[in-house]
Amino acid sequence: METGISLFESNRKSVLKSIEHKKSFALVYITIISWHELDLSKCIDVVMRKLTLYQPKVEWYRVFDKEYLLVCHAKSQARLISQELSNIEYLKIHYLYVQDRKLPALNYVRQVYLQNTNSDEIKECSSQKGLVTEEFEIVFQPILHHNRQLSFEALSRWRWEEMGSISPGICIPILNIESLIELTKNIIKKAVDLLSRYNEIVYVSINLSASLIKDITWLIEHLDEIGITNNNRIAFEITEETIMGIEASENLKIIRDRGHIIFIDGFGSGSGSGNSNFQYMSLLPLNGVKLDRLFISGKSNKKVMELLTSIIKALDLEVIIEGVDNVEHLNTLSDAQYDSIQGYYISKPLTINELTKFMNDNC
Repeated sequence: METGISLFESNRKSVLKSIEHKKSFALVYITIISWHELDLSKCIDVVMRKLTLYQPKVEWYRVFDKEYLLVCHAKSQARLISQELSNIEYLKIHYLYVQDRKLPALNYVRQVYLQNTNSDEIKECSSQKGLVTEEFEIVFQPILHHNRQLSFEALSRWRWEEMGSISPGICIPILNIESLIELTKNIIKKAVDLLSRYNEIVYVSINLSASLIKDITWLIEHLDEIGITNNNRIAFEITEETIMGIEASENLKIIRDRGHIIFIDGFGSGSGSGNSNFQYMSLLPLNGVKLDRLFISGKSNKKVMELLTSIIKALDLEVIIEGVDNVEHLNTLSDAQYDSIQGYYISKPLTINELTKFMNDNC
């Protein structure tokens, strides 16, 4: 059974999932601000009875102890609900209508939250400087090699106080290129610091988005400035979409010629055809492939993993299996040819303090 906190977190994620692919929608944010003669439990009962009346036409989620978020299909629907509920004196209500969604869902959830938090001043949805310097934290998820050696993938997480930890797939698109470069520089610096502390770590891998690969002048200058002695201890991960342009191919060769390791990340989750994907793998300057977690879920996964890994190994590339979260996933790989695994079966992403304990316990 979920605790209240974990239930609220799950509900917040459900809101994001609900609107992530909607082009138009309206959000209604409801906060219980006082209860006068009523106690809080009675207020909550009143609100939940009211919200139940709107189902199934409206989705509603309890996102904090005294706060609710509704997902409506139309502006008129959100406006009507807001008017009806405004008669309840202990509720504060704001709604936001999105006609043509262009930003990630989190952008709009945060906007309506901030409207409701401070109705006198609609705050800017996200401060670029704040995102980079204050709200992002860097964590490291272990990669376990066959010989029991360890590598790590450096991951950024947006620690937004109101919504908890937000995955990079949601928050990274909000950043402009300058902020994304600064964030990536910070990740590289922390990766280098980690490698200097632990000689036994094989490499730390860092994600590069398509926008970061178009012009790598900043990257080369930053790497030279840091002065890494063993370039093969810094790896870079790129997505299938990133490798489609000629600029990416040329820039990847520059990175690879410096001695850095390059992986395709999440192979199999992209939109390209299988043949073109394998063609790119054979032509581009790559060291390996990270197979997407989708391949270890499903009835035919064992045979698929065996076939995919054999083809990739035939191209003389390393194979890392992502999303190995339990023993059942590991058993799926019994006939597969792979070099490393990554997932919660090994460890969740770790903060620096957690990583220190992890290294002490495992090395």
